[in-house]
Amino acid sequence: MRDAPGTETGSSGYRSRVVGLPKQLRGRPVVIEAWGWIASPGFEVVGVTEPRGRYTEKYAGSSGFGRERAHILLEPGQCESVRIMRGLKMSGRWKIRFLDAMSMGPLPPAAKGGASRFFQCPAPGTRIAARFGDSGGRLGIYNDKGRCVRVLAGRGHRFDDVVVVPEVHGVLAVERPESKWGP
Repeated sequence: MRDAPGTETGSSGYRSRVVGLPKQLRGRPVVIEAWGWIASPGFEVVGVTEPRGRYTEKYAGSSGFGRERAHILLEPGQCESVRIMRGLKMSGRWKIRFLDAMSMGPLPPAAKGGASRFFQCPAPGTRIAARFGDSGGRLGIYNDKGRCVRVLAGRGHRFDDVVVVPEVHGVLAVERPESKWGP
């Protein structure tokens, strides 16, 4: 998985491992796209930092179930690398890809899924119909610093809602790994 010659933007493997963030994305908000193998229950992604030689880890997010791709947002400078933590029952490969958060693709006219996803924020005034499954979820907007600046809709249970995109710059997030959302 390479963008340009010599610029690695992703990694894959079978075992737990530490993977460094690409140098060109450090200091910027990064989206990690994470997915596993067919029928894999998934894996966790943990941010790793070593300030003044002291190793620290902080949970960042989880992959999607099986081949479903989940997006995990990292704030600028949150970590220098990530550790892939495989579950005890995980089989097959894990794969991750690092993306610039501010260059995500547009929200398709109809989308559904069961893992967190980030999209280019639609134009101000755009109406979005959101439907979430039993565990609920959240539709939010994150700025170029990787922080949530506006929650458009969110509940801890099943809901349908129609929201209007405000005049803000950033990325649109459909969040909560265990939720079913769409169309």
